[in-house]
Amino acid sequence: MSVVTNELVVDAGNTSIKFTAFAAGKVVFFSREFDVLVEEGFSPEVIYFASVRSGEDDRGLREKLLALYPDVNLIELQTTARACGVINAYPEPSRLGVDRWLSLIAGYHHVKNNVVVVDVGTAVKVDVVSSEGVHLGGYIAPGLNLMESSLLSNTAKIRYTQSEVVVGDGLPNSTARAVTEGCYEMLVGFLERVYKMHPNFGWVVAGGDVDKLLEALNFPVQYSPNLVAEGARLVGNELLRGSK
Repeated sequence: MSVVTNELVVDAGNTSIKFTAFAAGKVVFFSREFDVLVEEGFSPEVIYFASVRSGEDDRGLREKLLALYPDVNLIELQTTARACGVINAYPEPSRLGVDRWLSLIAGYHHVKNNVVVVDVGTAVKVDVVSSEGVHLGGYIAPGLNLMESSLLSNTAKIRYTQSEVVVGDGLPNSTARAVTEGCYEMLVGFLERVYKMHPNFGWVVAGGDVDKLLEALNFPVQYSPNLVAEGARLVGNELLRGSK
């Protein structure tokens, strides 16, 4: 149960900053725009701040948040050896990205059993957690856009325009299709291989690019778009309860 009613989660990622507001445990709005916080008139009792960016990048964001909410407690979340019934697999726990840590905690609490947690974004992050809450480890792989841009930036003659990216039947018959469909098949194959290694695990998936993959995966998955924010609430509330 939450210690407070209104919570704001700030997830500062590599390519965007996500603001998720919770009231009584329910998401009331989500945005990537700071100005929406003002427009919505939301009054958080606590801010949970999770970032994979540099300290210098985060300083300005923290200042803006505290200027908007001067009397609100801002709690910076870090990866730890254990939290919310989950044990970190890393020998050096802090080296596991806080976004992965929060996602795998939320994924485990969704299933409360053996689970594979997948976040498909700039990078594809896969983490495996046992029914006892033991993080068994995981993978980081390039996402679709990163794979495609890597090919374009590191080769001289692989070139195409966005207008050439079309859906076709059969084997790709253009450079655009060869690259986009090749990267797609690589990612689908990777996830199917993980599934074969863990056939009796539930799957919880999230991320901006996950919709492109859901229809291709031939096994049941649970879609949960706010995994990092949900994990931040769980960890943040545990910290608040411990401080009281």
